[in-house]
Amino acid sequence: MTAINLHVVGCPRSGTTLMAEMLVACYPHQGHSDHEETLFKVGPHEDGIRLSKKPNDILWMRPVLERDPNLFVIAMMRDPRSVICSQHKAWPGMYFCNYPVWKRAEKGAAKIAGHPRVLLLRYEDLVRDPMKIQAEIEARFPFLTRSHDFDRFHEVAESGEDAQNALGGVREVDLSRIAGWKAHLPRLKQQIERYPSLVKDLVQHGYEVDDQWLECLVDVEPENFPCRYSDSSEFWKHLEQKLRFFGKRRRYYKARGL
Repeated sequence: MTAINLHVVGCPRSGTTLMAEMLVACYPHQGHSDHEETLFKVGPHEDGIRLSKKPNDILWMRPVLERDPNLFVIAMMRDPRSVICSQHKAWPGMYFCNYPVWKRAEKGAAKIAGHPRVLLLRYEDLVRDPMKIQAEIEARFPFLTRSHDFDRFHEVAESGEDAQNALGGVREVDLSRIAGWKAHLPRLKQQIERYPSLVKDLVQHGYEVDDQWLECLVDVEPENFPCRYSDSSEFWKHLEQKLRFFGKRRRYYKARGL
């Protein structure tokens, strides 16, 4: 087997940690990231499989996939309502993501959708039927050899503290968080008033058939909560990131002789 990188990306709070921990626990491999590690810090390695995860790397995957034939990617997506209403144990008292973060990840996923070395998955499908998703992963990436089933990963996982914080604890997958946004309606209404295109995205991606669900927000007062990501324009920050990752890609290619 040649040196293979299987990298998990997606919007933060979209199930990337769950997916990465499942892969680490359920498939033999030669190395993996402790929690998060950008692809551009994963050095060249000997023959075998290396597993890694960095959600926001989804923004930079398309050109790397075109150059590196040994890169394989799982991209996670999730209902934007759940993403913007999700909280992280390591960031108490605030929400983790906002709609612009989800939208940038959605655009990044669209750029790599259909690539033969990319598998796009939904968090909701993973927790509804982990065994079905495991079979899809193995069909797309036949270099993986199963040692454990996804629906029992919690019994064999040895997740570190950072991963456990992101997961809210290692436990059996369940459906409890699919509609968790319903407990955060003031936050959701604030985001929809600021970013009304979120409503169309829900229909486009099949999370709703129309906008009738908005009735649950009629008597809700919007509230502006602290969030790890700013709701202000981050144009200059994104431009700086783009330039910085251009240099990182060049170093990545050089290290691998691409």
